[in-house]
Amino acid sequence: MFVSWWYGHAYRRLFLYIKASFIYLADLFSVKICLKTLFAPWKRDVLSYEGLSLQEKFQVFTLNIASRFVGFIVKIATLFCYLCAVAISSIISLCLIIFWPLYPLVAIYLIYFGIRLILI
Repeated sequence: MFVSWWYGHAYRRLFLYIKASFIYLADLFSVKICLKTLFAPWKRDVLSYEGLSLQEKFQVFTLNIASRFVGFIVKIATLFCYLCAVAISSIISLCLIIFWPLYPLVAIYLIYFGIRLILI
């Protein structure tokens, strides 16, 4: 009964949890929003050009470009952190998938090893 649950239902649930963790990471780092607004100004901080002299328009243009650059850098850093988190999560998930069938055998071996240590 345990064996059929461990290698059947629980193994399927493991895959569902892994899938949910990747969906959670994408939501946590707001990947869709970062990609859609990659070149948008940081916090939508844009100044208007209306009624300004040529020198002031150049200053506003420079500030708007700087705001877009800051937004780009922050979003790229966020996406890089997301990729690092996905890489780490992938490695952990792969280890879980590979070693999941072996965990009951490890438990049996540890019980055997513990009893052997007590008897010696």
